[in-house]
Amino acid sequence: MVTKMAKQQTPKTNNCYCCLVQCLRDSVHLYNQTQLVHWNLMGGKFYSMHKLTQEIYEEMQDGIDTVAEHIRSLDIATPKTVEDLIYSMLPAIPLEDCFNQEAIIQQLATNHNQLAISFQEMADMAEQMGDQLTLDVGVERGRAHKKFQWLLKSSLSVKG
Repeated sequence: MVTKMAKQQTPKTNNCYCCLVQCLRDSVHLYNQTQLVHWNLMGGKFYSMHKLTQEIYEEMQDGIDTVAEHIRSLDIATPKTVEDLIYSMLPAIPLEDCFNQEAIIQQLATNHNQLAISFQEMADMAEQMGDQLTLDVGVERGRAHKKFQWLLKSSLSVKG
């Protein structure tokens, strides 16, 4: 549920802004997953993946801040508890076997792709209601996560 600080919402804007807040939650969750892979992945791809995941999570820090600040600029409350902020439906990364590089990288890439899709869906809603600024945030973040998905999948030995 979106907590609006001012202005009345319509069902269309409420759906868009609920999606935007969920994209923020999923971004924070995926940021944490990316850091876990950065710290825990082992094996022959360690160094290259260590560097790549660091580049990704550092870029995500700024992206998360951009999304949160945009939400606040709309007079919508961002999550106010850690539990609310980290609620996500993105699948877990299989880190039980930190040497299973292919499975770990594949799931991280899949999660970045899913977040790109979520941002695109939110951007489509923003476009329908004529909210160009929210549309721009969705397109920008969707493009970033699509790129991360591509970079991660490019390191896989087997095409997936």
